[in-house]
Amino acid sequence: MNKLQSNLNQYLEEQERTEQESFEVTDDSSANWALRKIKQAQQKQIEANALATEEQDKIEAWYQSEKEKAQRDIDYFQGLLARYAIKKREEDPKFKSQKLPNGRINFVKKQPKYNYDDKAVVEFLKNNNRTDLIRVKEEPSKSDIKKAFVVNEDKLIDPDTGEVVDGVTIEHLEDEFKVEVDKE
Repeated sequence: MNKLQSNLNQYLEEQERTEQESFEVTDDSSANWALRKIKQAQQKQIEANALATEEQDKIEAWYQSEKEKAQRDIDYFQGLLARYAIKKREEDPKFKSQKLPNGRINFVKKQPKYNYDDKAVVEFLKNNNRTDLIRVKEEPSKSDIKKAFVVNEDKLIDPDTGEVVDGVTIEHLEDEFKVEVDKE
């Protein structure tokens, strides 16, 4: 809205301000005044929405930038802490964690990852009368298999027969490094 239009609207508002408190539309002139007020209010809504959208976009861009900077710092310092913890572990192979005034650094034991060849495992279970470990849709019941057999290095062994379970290899994972910062 240009300055001249703004001044006109301000003048008209001052002239009609006393009327607004107990205003009633009684003729074409007062109806036109009410329409002008609605138009002004709608324009304010449009301008406020445009400004808010523009500011939201700026704020979102700023937030993403700050978030990325902070994540780079977090990654950098976690890397430094990981190297420090690995050095401590090399000096003391039993080192698992250390509590410090601002948090804790630690290694978290990860469970081994089971890689299944479903068809081979199902075939093995059928051939060894272990259909109780096969689901109806003929896929191995992996949680039951873990309970029924024992791990021997990277193989799964039937403890009753000593036979290697076909279709399963076990991948032993490295301990995961984790940093916990105390919340204040």
